[in-house]
Amino acid sequence: MARPAPASTRAATIVSFLTAHPLQGFTISELARHLGMNIASAHSTLAVLSDCGFVLRDPVHRTYVLGPALAATGFAALERHPSIGAAIAQAEVLAAELECETGVTAVAGRDVVILAQRGPEPATSGIGYPGDRSPLLAPMGAPFLAWADEEAVAAWLERAAVEPPLDALYRRVLAQVREHGFSVATSAIAAPAVVEAMGRLRAEPTDDGAERNLTEVLRATDEMLVLFDGLADSDEIVFKAIAAPVFDPTARALLALSITGSGEPVRVDRVLTLGRRLVQAAGIATRQSRGRVPRRDAPRSGTEPADAFSG
Repeated sequence: MARPAPASTRAATIVSFLTAHPLQGFTISELARHLGMNIASAHSTLAVLSDCGFVLRDPVHRTYVLGPALAATGFAALERHPSIGAAIAQAEVLAAELECETGVTAVAGRDVVILAQRGPEPATSGIGYPGDRSPLLAPMGAPFLAWADEEAVAAWLERAAVEPPLDALYRRVLAQVREHGFSVATSAIAAPAVVEAMGRLRAEPTDDGAERNLTEVLRATDEMLVLFDGLADSDEIVFKAIAAPVFDPTARALLALSITGSGEPVRVDRVLTLGRRLVQAAGIATRQSRGRVPRRDAPRSGTEPADAFSG
């Protein structure tokens, strides 16, 4: 694998950070602090991005925000990936039908990025906002990994530094996702300690210590993904989100559609009904964009998780 050029890495990191904070402007010193850059490197990178129209500088406050040229990039990406529009349309249908928050996410390099959010904001914390990122480490991103090859799954688990018992549990979860077509995250994935660790990582995305802190918090948080083994239809769970993949023409999980939970206990049979409805919507988006749904018992392919939106 070719080694990334530092200047390219800085540019991608700045654009990703500003995308995750679209309503805020940042000075050079603030960007350098958040992203672990020195002032000179940040200044030279921002100069190039400004010349291209990818960022704009406020001459009064001396802050930088996303530039209008990126709108053309976004429109071009939508044309190249019709599955995004199809998935957003299905998210709108689900939000109106179920009266809940829905979302569309994609893998972006080593992260999962929110592309769209629809429907009413839930009483509890929602999925986030477009541009918001979460690291692709277990248990996050299970719908993208369920049909991935062993190398990708092992990397997902290794990044989270999980030990054998948890490793086996997450592999069982991936098998269940392939069987049912969707994953279910419990409210524990949005526990205060997890939210705090995620907030630190989003504020300082290049800080290795912030990611290590998140992995430690995740390992210490129990039962973040639901296994239906041993659960009766009448049992109740509090789920944070149900997610199902949208596949591309190579049967790769390109996107994920999600339904946000209400924060209230829900019967298992109702969760299964919601999951099946979500899989149906994801299937519609897959077919409309000429994607192909893999067999649920199909062996994992040699492809890694979708990287079409790599940053």
